[in-house]
Amino acid sequence: MNMVPSLPRSAHMRRIVSCAALLALSLASAAEQNVWQIGKPDKSYAEFFAARNYQAVPPRLGGKPLVFEVGKSDAAKDWPFIHPGPTDAWAGHRVCPFKIRFDLPDEPKGLFTLRIELVNTHWGSPPTYSVTIADRSGSFRLPAGASDASLTDPAAGKPHKIEIPLPPGLLRKGANEIALACTDGSWVLYDAITLLNDPEGKMPEPGVASITIMPTPFHVKVDGKVRRAIDVNIGLTAPAPEISLRVEAAGETVEVPVKQQLTTFGGISQEVGVPDASEPMEVKVTATLGGRSKTATAKIEPVRKWRIFVAPSSHTDIGYTHIQPQCAEIHCKNADTAADLMDKFPDFKWNLEVAWQAENYVNSRKGEQLDKFLKYAKEGRMGVQALYANILTGLCSHEQACRFTYFAHSLKTRHDIPFKSAMISDVPSQEATIPTILAGSGIRYFSSGINNTRGPLTAMYAKAPCWWEGPDGSRVLMMYVPGYAHAGGWGLDASVERARGHILGAIKGYEARKDYPYDAIFLHGAVSDNCALNARLAEVCKAWNDCYEFPKVILCHNAEFFEHIEKHFGDKLPVVKGSAGTYWEDGAGSSARETALNRNAHEAVRNAETLFALARRIKPDIAYPAEALASAWRNCLLYDEHTWGAHCSISQPESDFTKAQWKIKSQFALDAAQQATLLHMGHAIQALARLVKTEGESYVVINDTSWPRSEVIGGEVVKDVPPCGYRVARFGQARAETPAEGTTIESTYYRVSFDPATGAITSIFDKELKRELVDPKAPYRLNQYLYVAGGEGSRIVEHGAEPKLTIASPEKATLRRFKFGDAGETMHIETSATMTPKLYTKVAVWNDVKRVDITNAVTKTQTYKKEAVYFAFPFAAEKPTFRYEVPCGIVNANTDMLPSACLDWFTVQHFVEVEAPDVAIAWASPDAPLVCFQDINRGKWQTKLPMTNGHIYAYVMNNYWFTNYLAGQGGDFTFRFSITSRPVGGASLPRDSVASARFGWEVASPLIAVLVEANPNGPLAAPSGSLIEIAEPNVFLVGAKKAEASDALVLRLWEVSGKATTAHVRIPLLKPRKATACNLVEEPQGELELKDATIAVPLRASGLATVMVE
Repeated sequence: MNMVPSLPRSAHMRRIVSCAALLALSLASAAEQNVWQIGKPDKSYAEFFAARNYQAVPPRLGGKPLVFEVGKSDAAKDWPFIHPGPTDAWAGHRVCPFKIRFDLPDEPKGLFTLRIELVNTHWGSPPTYSVTIADRSGSFRLPAGASDASLTDPAAGKPHKIEIPLPPGLLRKGANEIALACTDGSWVLYDAITLLNDPEGKMPEPGVASITIMPTPFHVKVDGKVRRAIDVNIGLTAPAPEISLRVEAAGETVEVPVKQQLTTFGGISQEVGVPDASEPMEVKVTATLGGRSKTATAKIEPVRKWRIFVAPSSHTDIGYTHIQPQCAEIHCKNADTAADLMDKFPDFKWNLEVAWQAENYVNSRKGEQLDKFLKYAKEGRMGVQALYANILTGLCSHEQACRFTYFAHSLKTRHDIPFKSAMISDVPSQEATIPTILAGSGIRYFSSGINNTRGPLTAMYAKAPCWWEGPDGSRVLMMYVPGYAHAGGWGLDASVERARGHILGAIKGYEARKDYPYDAIFLHGAVSDNCALNARLAEVCKAWNDCYEFPKVILCHNAEFFEHIEKHFGDKLPVVKGSAGTYWEDGAGSSARETALNRNAHEAVRNAETLFALARRIKPDIAYPAEALASAWRNCLLYDEHTWGAHCSISQPESDFTKAQWKIKSQFALDAAQQATLLHMGHAIQALARLVKTEGESYVVINDTSWPRSEVIGGEVVKDVPPCGYRVARFGQARAETPAEGTTIESTYYRVSFDPATGAITSIFDKELKRELVDPKAPYRLNQYLYVAGGEGSRIVEHGAEPKLTIASPEKATLRRFKFGDAGETMHIETSATMTPKLYTKVAVWNDVKRVDITNAVTKTQTYKKEAVYFAFPFAAEKPTFRYEVPCGIVNANTDMLPSACLDWFTVQHFVEVEAPDVAIAWASPDAPLVCFQDINRGKWQTKLPMTNGHIYAYVMNNYWFTNYLAGQGGDFTFRFSITSRPVGGASLPRDSVASARFGWEVASPLIAVLVEANPNGPLAAPSGSLIEIAEPNVFLVGAKKAEASDALVLRLWEVSGKATTAHVRIPLLKPRKATACNLVEEPQGELELKDATIAVPLRASGLATVMVE
C-alpha cells in the first residue's frame, strides 16, 4: 500500500491552533455561576449595537480596537452585533480586535470557562476566530454558517458555540482583558458572551472532543503528484502535547503526528494531501490521544482546478486623497517599484489603471528609468490600460469619447506597447455606447471594478464575464466585479495564511454558482485610492505558488484573464446590451457653473478642430494648432474625470485641503472654456471665413453641422446655409425689442401662455399640429423653478429614511412682453424664490424657425445644507417613449437599460425626445446635462421606471453627495433650454430621432456670423458653399481633424437612425485623391470607394466610421 505523507512544513503544511466545532464535552457544572455576561443567549442579536445595520459598525470602530468595560459599557451602545473579519470590504479589509476588560475582586479559584455563543458565521468564508488572554491564545477555525439573510433576520442563522476552559493562573485579581478577533475570513454574529466560574472545578483531562473534515479547493504537489488538500480540525478538551492522526482515502493511508504548544488552548488544524479524484471520495480520519481514539468520515466532492488572475494596479483618483500633482507622483513611484520587482520576480506584473499614469511617467522620468519602464511595458509586464482616466462617461461628448484611448494608442504607435484592454475602477456605471467606442478603437477587453456607493449596479455581477454589445453590434468582453483593490483585500500582499482564508471562501462561492461554469477568477486591482504598491505582493504570490499547485495565482496584464476566458469559453458567454445609467454623474450638478463651461467647451473645441482641418485643406499655409487642440481636449477629459475634490469636501468644505483641490479641478473647466473660445471664435471661424470671396465688408455665416440650416441671427433670418459650409450675408440695423401687452407670446408655429403670478409657462400650443404640448394635470408648470430643500441623513444621500423634501417655487412675478420686429416675440420674467433672490427668464418664439428658446439667469445663495434645483418640463404625452442622446449613441430609456441601472436620473448630450402616438417633442439643454424622467429625484433608487407621463425635470443643481463633490454653490448661473415638436406616424413621418438629433445639435452649435473685410481673391466662391456634403440625412459628421500621423484629413461619421447605411460623402472643394476606412484611433482598415470627389462609407446601424482622406 502506498503511503500518502503529510505535507512538509516548509511548503505545504498549514498548522494552526484551532477549534472547528462545539466541544462535545460539557463543561458546565451545578456550582457554575456567571461572572459577567454580554448579551442574552437567546439566538438573537437584538440587544447589541447596530443590530440589522452592519454598515453602521465601521464608523463606530473608527479604525481602532473596540473596548468594552464590564460594568460600565452598554451592549446596546458599545458591543456591535457583528464582528468583521479581514475579508470584509465594508469594514476596511482589516482585523478588528474587540477587547473585554473586567476586574476580579478576589484571587481566582477553581475553573473559569469562556462561552461564546454565535447567531451565525459567514457562509462562504468562515473566520479563524482568535481569543487572547494574558500570554495565552487560541484560534478557532469556525464552520460555515447560513446565508447573509441572517444579517437582518437572526432566525436565518446557524448558531454555533465555543466553550474554552481556562487554565489555572490565566486570570488574576484586579484588571483582566480578553481580546477577540476574526483574524482570517469574514464575520461572526454574536448571541452572547459569558465568563463562568466553578470555584470547585478543575481543568478537564486532555481528550479529543471532535473531528471535523473540511474539503478545500486547494491542490498541492507531493512527490511529483497533484494531491487534493483537506483540512482536518481536531477539537480538544484541554491542551495536549501531541496527537496522532491517521487519514484514509482512496485506498491510501497516512499517519500524521501533530504537536501543540501547551501555552495555547483550543485544538489543532492540519492540512493533509489526499488523492485527487475525479469522482466523490470518502475520507476517514482517526485521532488518537492518550490511548483513546475518535473517528470521523466525510464525503469529498471533486472541484475545479482554479486559476486566479490578479490584474494588480493602484486605483487612480486625480485628487481625493492628495493634491493632484502628488497623486501623479505616487503612481510614478508605483511604476518605479513595479519595475524593480520585475527585475527580482520573473512572474511579477503590474497595471497602470489609466493612461494618465503613463503620461505622467513618460513626462517625468528619463534615462535608464524610462527605458526600463518602456521595456517592461512592451513585454506586457507593465500593462498600460487604454482609457485615459476613470471617466464619467455620460458627461462626455461624441468626439471626446472617441479620444478616450488616444494617448494609450500613441504609446503603441511609438513604443509598440500592447493596446488591447481597458479598466475602470470606482465609477459604478457606464453608458451603452462604451462597447462601440472601445471596440472601435481596437480594444477587446474591459474590466469594471464597481464601487456600489450611490451606485447599486449589483445585478451585473452574476452576468459576468459576458460580451457587452454596443448599439451597433460591436462587442467587448466585459467583467463586472464588486469593488477593486482585490489583491490587497484578499491578503495577497500580507501572507499566504491571510490569502488562504479569502480564497477558500471565494472559491466556495464560485463553486456554488450554477451560472459560473468557468475555471478562472478575476481580481481587479491591488491597492486602493492612490496607495503605494506593497512589495509583499510579489513575495506572497510567489510563496503561494510554491505552496499550492492550484489554484494558481497569476499576476497578469489585465488582458490575460479575458484571453483565457475567450479561448476556453468565448462561445458560451452571455451577451448583454444596454446602458448602466450614470450613477455618479449626478455629482456634476454640485458645480453647475463649471459643468456648463466644460459642456460648452466640448462643442467649441470640436467645431474649432473641424473648421481648422477644413480650412487648411483649402489653404495649406493655415497653421493647424494641434498642441492647443490636444490641450483643450485634455482639460475637457480631466474635468469629466470622476474625482471632483477632496475626500473631506463635504465634511470640511472650508479646509485648505478641500479648497486647494477644487482650485485645480475647476481650473480644468476654466482652461477648457478659455481655450475653446479662443480656438473657435478667435481663430478657427475667422480662418475659414477669410477664405470666402467677398466684394466688400460682409458677414460670413458658418454652419459646422452636416446638413443645411436656417436660423435667426440678431433678429434676422439667415436661410439655407449649406452643410459644413458658409453663406455671405448682409444684416441691416440691429432690431430692437418693442414692448407689447399681454401674458401670451405667439409665432407662426406656437402660442405660449404664462402664469402671471409665477411666470411659469401654462401652455405651449402647436398651431401646426393643433395640439397642446404642456400637461395640464402636471403638479408643476413648464419651466417652473423648483428649489428643493432637505435630505440630510436620508437615503437620497446614501442610506437612511425616506427624505423629507420641501419644494419651493416663485410666487410673484413681473412679466414683460416684447415683439422682435417680424422675427418673433419674447417674454421677460423677473421673480425670486427660496435661496434664489433673483431669477430672470427670457422665452422667445420665432416666425421662421419652429422652436421655443428659454434662458434662465439664476442668482442663488450658497448653503451647505442639502438641496437641489430643477426646472420642470411636463410635456403632454401619455405612456411615451423617452429617447436621449449619449456619447456616440441614442438610448431608449424605456427599453435599453441594463438590470439595476440608474433610473433616478439620466445624463444627456444634445437632446431628449418624448414621443407619443401623434407627436415627438424634442428638448435640448446645452448647459445642464442631468435630467429626471417622470418626477424629481426623491432618493428612491428605482429598479423600474414605468413611463406614464411625458415629464422631464432639468436637474441643474444638487449637493447630495457625502464626499468628493462640492458641498455647496452660489452666485450667478445660466441655464438654456429649447423645445420643438413634429408629427409622427405613417410612412411619411418616420419614428426615428434624426430630426430631434439635428435640433439638439443646432441648439448646441448655433450658426455664427463673422464680419470680414473685402476679399475679392478668396478661394471659396460666394455667396455660399459646402465643404462636406453627406447625402444620407441619418448620417452626421461628428467632427473633422488633422490625422495624428500625417497631414491627411480625418472625418468622423455617426449613423443616427439605427439603420445600416452606406453614406456618400461629397467633398469636391477638398480635392480628395484617396480615402481609407480607419478605426477610431486612426489605424487603417481598408481603402474606400472614391468617385467624383464622393466617398462611399459603409456604416453599421447606430455605428461610427472614421475616414482618412488624402
